[in-house]
Order: sequence, then C-alpha cells, then structure tokens
Amino acid sequence: MSPELKAGRLGLLEALSQEFSRALSRFNRDSAGVMLTVDPPQKLKQQAERVSILFEQGAPPAPPLQQRLQALARLRQGESGLQRRDWILITWGLCDDCGSYGRPIDEQPLFDAVMTYTQGWIERRDVPRKGWFGLLNSYFSYDLDESSVSRNWLRLRGCLVDTMPILIDSLRRPKVWSRMLDQHRDIFTDDAGRSMRQVVFYGSPEEHEQLNDGLPIPESSWLWRRLVAHQIEYLNGLDDAQFVRAIPAMVDFLRKKPLYADDLLAALLTRYCQSGQRDEPHELLKSESFSRWGNPQLRGTARWAKVQPPVRAMVLRWFAKADLEHFFSLLQGDGQVDQARLHYWRRFVDQMSYTRIVLGSDALANQHPEFRNFRAKNANRFSHLTGGASHNNAFIMGINGQYFVEFSGTGNACYAYHENELPFEPDAKVLHSSRDLKKKIGRSWDDTQNTISHHSRWEPKADDFLARRGIRPGNPASRSQVKVENYQPGFSTRRQAPAQVLSPAPAAAKPAPAAPVAATPVAAAPIVTPKPAAILPSAPSVNVIVETAMALASTYGTKVRNNLDKGGAFWVLTNNPGSPLGRKLTELGMRFNPGKGFWIQ
Repeated sequence: MSPELKAGRLGLLEALSQEFSRALSRFNRDSAGVMLTVDPPQKLKQQAERVSILFEQGAPPAPPLQQRLQALARLRQGESGLQRRDWILITWGLCDDCGSYGRPIDEQPLFDAVMTYTQGWIERRDVPRKGWFGLLNSYFSYDLDESSVSRNWLRLRGCLVDTMPILIDSLRRPKVWSRMLDQHRDIFTDDAGRSMRQVVFYGSPEEHEQLNDGLPIPESSWLWRRLVAHQIEYLNGLDDAQFVRAIPAMVDFLRKKPLYADDLLAALLTRYCQSGQRDEPHELLKSESFSRWGNPQLRGTARWAKVQPPVRAMVLRWFAKADLEHFFSLLQGDGQVDQARLHYWRRFVDQMSYTRIVLGSDALANQHPEFRNFRAKNANRFSHLTGGASHNNAFIMGINGQYFVEFSGTGNACYAYHENELPFEPDAKVLHSSRDLKKKIGRSWDDTQNTISHHSRWEPKADDFLARRGIRPGNPASRSQVKVENYQPGFSTRRQAPAQVLSPAPAAAKPAPAAPVAATPVAAAPIVTPKPAAILPSAPSVNVIVETAMALASTYGTKVRNNLDKGGAFWVLTNNPGSPLGRKLTELGMRFNPGKGFWIQ
C-alpha cells in the first residue's frame, strides 16, 4: 500500500471517529448544550456483585408457599411421576400448616415417602443443594417441644447428618454456607446453638452477614431459643463487672429479636438482682422493663410474673427511689419543700410497693427540658392534681397495705389511709386535692386521726404514728438473706435425656420416585376461644406486643391489619387459635375473635 493511500485511510478513520464523538456527546448535554456528568451507579454495582455472590455461595431462597402446598397435596394424593422440582418443594414444606392435615412432618406415610426418596440421594451420591436446604429449613422451622421430641424430627436430623458430607464433597470450592455448616456442626446435636452463640452475640458485622447468608434461620425457630438459653447460661457465669458491661449489648439484641426478648430481659433482671449493684438502679434495665412489661407496681402486669418476687421488688425500689428524688427536688413548687422529708421517707423505700406522682398545673405545663424529660420517661405513671395552688404537687406511697399522700407545698399534712378505706383510685388520671387526697378519718378507739403534721421535731412523732400501723424503717427482710435462683427459661440448652439420632427408614433396593401415600387427614381440633392473658396497660407495652405479633405473622406467612392510628385495633388474620402462631399470640395477651383473628387495641 502506498504511503499516500495509507495516509488517506488514516485521515478518513480519524474524521469518522471525530464525527461519532460529536454525535455521542450530544447525549451528555442538556438543551443549552452544557456538558452533563453522571456518576457511575456504585451502590447498584455493589448490590449486583453481592447478589451474584449470594446466588453462588449463599443459601437458596425459599420457594413460594402455595407451590409447596400444591406439591405436598400431589404426594398426599399418591400422584405418580413427581419430578425433582416437586420433591424440592416438598422438602421445603414439611413444617407448613396444611389445615386439617396438620404438618406434613407428622403425617407418617407422607414423611416416610420423603425419607425413602432422600435415601436415594445417598445411594446415588447426588444430593441437590435446594432439596437439602429445604430439609434444613424444615428442621429449623419445626415447633419443637423440649419436653417431648418428635421421632420424625430426629429422623430428619439424621438424614441431614448423613447427606451433608456428600453435598459438601461435591463442591469445587468452599461456599459461605458450607463454611457456616462446618463451623457450627453442633446444630445437629442436642447441644445446638453453643458455637453459634459466639457469633450471634459477639461476632463482627461481617460474621453476622455470613451467618445470615449461609444459614438463614427462621425467626420463630427453636434454634434461636437454644441460642438465647446458652447465652443466659453464659451470663449467669460472669462476675458482676463482666455482667454489667454485657448488659447494653444484650438489650440491643433483644430489641432486634422481640420473640425472645421476655426471657432474655428476665434473665438480665434476675442476674442483676444477684449482683452487688442491685441497690443501684440500672437505668437501661429499668426503662426497658417498663417499656416491655409495663409498670411493675400495677397488679395487672402479668409479664412481671416471669421474675421472682425479690427481682420485682428490686425494680419497685428503683421506681420508688427515683420518684422520691424527683418529687423532693425537681417538683419542689417554688422551692417550698422541706428536704428533711426526702431523707425521712428514704428509710422506707425498701417497703414501697407503689408510688405515683400527681403533678400540678405548673409542672404539667413546664417546658423546661428536665420537666419534659420527666413526663416522657414516666408516661402513664403520673396524674393531674386539681384544686389548690397550681404549683402544688402530690406524692402517693403504698407501704404494707397502706397509702400515704405527701404534698410539695408547705403547710400541708401527710395523709394516711388503709387500703380498704382509700377514698380515691391511686391510678386515676385526675385527682382533686381536697375532695380526693385530703380526707380526715378519725378513730374513736385510739383518739387519733390519719394525718402526720410537719411541725418542729415531727420525725419521732411520725415514727410512732407509723409504728402503730405496723410500719418501721428499713427492710424487714434483709436482702442478704433472700436467695434468688438463676433464671430458667421455658426452653433449655439441653434436654434432660438427650435423644438418640434415629437412622432413616430402610429403603427399597431402588428408590421409589413417588411412593403413593394414602390420604389420612387429621381431624381438625375444635375451635375454642382461649382465655386471653392480661393485656399490659401502658401504651409502650401495647407497641411491643404489636411489634412481636408482626414478627410472628411475618414468620408464619400470615396477614395483619393495623388500624391503631385510626383509633381501631391491630389484627392478626388467623382463625386457628390452637396453631403454634395462635398459641404464641394468646401468650402475648391478644384476644381471639372467631372468624376474624387475634386483636389488640
């Protein structure tokens, strides 16, 4: 080729390139011709890379519920020619709720057919990843009763143990899920959850992500209960200083796992009561327990029954001490309060089973940050005082079956009432100073009245007054003599008699692709409206119940309807109170309406 021709071709190519560049550049300019720059979608790229890795290395997602139920129905009806995909759906659905049939894992002919089919995996040395993870999901999802373990669940565990090495050996290189299975082999033993506890409670964010990607454990799984039980066992073995340092992380965890929050909170309160710091209020435990369980001073707060009486008494002291401090410092009312009364009533704080502050109009309207914070932290624990001076406040104390009412303003006596003669409702939202709280009751048999005056040297006279009522300062039962046992959750780290892993049912010489299963429906249990548990009175506790119920509904694939913001109720739309979901909602304190579902308002 001549130099002239070669130079001509290069010039033509250069011209074409420039023309293409000008045409393409128009797509990067606005209507005024200004060059536009678009940043590369880095987050989209990162997410795409993560999804790609999960598809390759993470656990497979669960197939749709309706498809699982349809495949189970075909097996139950004895259809022939079930395909590999059908069997995968069946493995994922062994713990699904099949209505009157119950759970497939408890349908003996159906479950035997599944075990026969999986025996073929062993014989062919070919274990499908999706099918194996279906069995694993069913193993995690089983509603395990620690006191009575299903024989079929143990057979399922044995099947997973037998087939896992084949599946892992078939990999070209380790995956996230295979590393998680190798690291936490105890999930197939009676000591399940011990090794995983370290990652769940003390692992790095990266370790948490790998665990979630490699071993997706359903929220309602028995394995979470075992993990919490192992952690409670561990916390009980720490010294006081180590335990107190662990509290914030434990509270953070229970906020993320509302299904197990009550047991972990009960364990934390119990362990704190055993410590040398029990006389010092722990603000985080105090606020969290009030938020979840309501006011411990109220009799209707059923969830406080999870802890022993000394533990509840400890929290009562925390509230009583804080209320005393607030009443005689923050709520002084023009600085008129005699601080001697604070020191006087502190001597009885260990005996106070009830305290309530009644705020005057000034304290209710005060927008100082201290006052706003007090009202926010003590929602539903204070009343409005009417009548008398607007700066006056009142303080109600319950001691040994009797109630005492102090006022912040000087010139007011303290009024005492026996519980059976109380002229007002202590929890009333509004209380009148003279009509409700200042009722003089004379006693002809001892010529005394129900008042304590605060004149000079009034304390010895007040001691005599209280002594005649059977009340003396201090703690009548020394806390050093009170034994508080370690908290034991309803589930444990290990069963009393560890169950033996049973071998799978013997298989035929050739695996049957679709063993006919006779339809053996289990009679549906009669619908009986359960007696609802006590609903916690405070609004924060209702929020916690709703939060927990939503997590349960999501786990069991059940719809909810939330009309709370419209003044209505929150509903979980399930019509089976005897199901695992129904039993858990009943334990939460939700009411059941036949034909509609569970509700709370």
